[in-house]
Amino acid sequence: MNTIIVEDEAKQLELLINLIQKHLPELRIVATADAVSTGLSAIRQYQPDLVFLDVEIKGGTSFDLLEQFPNLDAAVIFTTSFEQYAVQAFRLSAVDYLMKPIDEAELINAVDKARARIQAADGIRHLELLLRNYRNTEPEDLKIALPTQKGYDFVQPNDIVRCESDNTYTTFYLTDQRKVVVSRTLKNCEQMLAPFTFCRVHNSSLINLNYITEYVRGEGGIVIMADGSEVAISRRRKEHFLQLFRMQ
Repeated sequence: MNTIIVEDEAKQLELLINLIQKHLPELRIVATADAVSTGLSAIRQYQPDLVFLDVEIKGGTSFDLLEQFPNLDAAVIFTTSFEQYAVQAFRLSAVDYLMKPIDEAELINAVDKARARIQAADGIRHLELLLRNYRNTEPEDLKIALPTQKGYDFVQPNDIVRCESDNTYTTFYLTDQRKVVVSRTLKNCEQMLAPFTFCRVHNSSLINLNYITEYVRGEGGIVIMADGSEVAISRRRKEHFLQLFRMQ
């Protein structure tokens, strides 16, 4: 795969090149760049299959660069030293990112996923969603990419009534009565939905507080959801749930 690296820290660039040469010889580094302007030129010239993009680069951010390529036909892996960039937009959009210093196992895993995305021609929509989520601050304007066996479902957080865990899989129950099964643990889903009105009420249940229609008291209690489902609240999570519920 023809590869471009956009990175303005010389040591980080050298580290990434060394890791690629050692563990990923199938990647052919055709160019490197250290700024928005040089990154734009390199991508236009080489039409790469894969781009590593540092989030903060000279002249702006990688998002400024991507906005110049609305139909970029390449897989993108972001790199960043700043945790705030890694928390929301990347997770919601199912776009890969690597925290610096880059770990070789995480790098190999990210490239494997990028390769699959190239074969499925599935990258453009994710980048569109990423840019939208990064620029928007209102929850109703955000969308989440849910990985399924067929590809991805893109849903708004407030279209999710609840999530139910089954080992390493989680079922999303939506307001339109659809069920979406994703290969993520409930803990991963909880982290992804943390900025929104969700509460983990049981080891196997995560609910949207906006869709509670009734709370039935008990040792832990039960909530009745807008879709008619009854969800048990564990004893140890009851106090946290009631605090959030009262704030609604």
